[in-house]
Amino acid sequence: MALLEKIGHVLTSDITKDFKLKKKVAEEIHELTFVDHLKKRRSIHVLGKKVHFSQAYLAELIQEAVRSCPSALNSQSSRIVVLFGDSHAKFWEIVKEVQRKIIAVHVFAGTEMKIDQYAAGFGTVLFYEDQRTIQQLQKQIPFNSECFPIWSEQTSGMAQYAVWTALADSGVGACLQHYNPSIDSAVAQYLSIESSWLLRAQLVFGSIEREADEKIDPQDSDRFKIFV
Repeated sequence: MALLEKIGHVLTSDITKDFKLKKKVAEEIHELTFVDHLKKRRSIHVLGKKVHFSQAYLAELIQEAVRSCPSALNSQSSRIVVLFGDSHAKFWEIVKEVQRKIIAVHVFAGTEMKIDQYAAGFGTVLFYEDQRTIQQLQKQIPFNSECFPIWSEQTSGMAQYAVWTALADSGVGACLQHYNPSIDSAVAQYLSIESSWLLRAQLVFGSIEREADEKIDPQDSDRFKIFV
């Protein structure tokens, strides 16, 4: 009987300990708010290829992030190109060659170093906006014709932010670049991009090889006004 009581005590202790541990983990997960996830998104400029996700998983993650974004009148004007492997490397080679032609020789070394850092990453997301979609909406709703290009930029910005945050939440570093419009023609030719697609930004991503620098925010009083 004493032995059975001891065994029962051990089993009860282990179960209780395991339950408390699981409960603690669940509570920690639950305590993470949406804003906490947003705060994980930072500009990571030193990237690597040590990403522990498959290309297929990351491609689907990027697509799901974009699908979740709103757009004016559900226009869904964003177009996304995801580059891995040789395509990623070739893209940054194109960027470098275009920049070599337009930047003074004595300052190009710094530009080349930055581009090489991005080429060292795991992949790149190109964000486009389909101008044909925007033009169709302008014809359908002419009294808002001047607004649609602006709303398109907002749509693209939300897609960029959503993808960037989704990657950051998965522990993948990224930084947003804007080498357009100088690279547009060369990239479109290489990737056979539709003529109506306008390049808006490039998000390069990979393993975090150096953490982001400390972020210094301006005073809240300079940024926000709250009325009651």
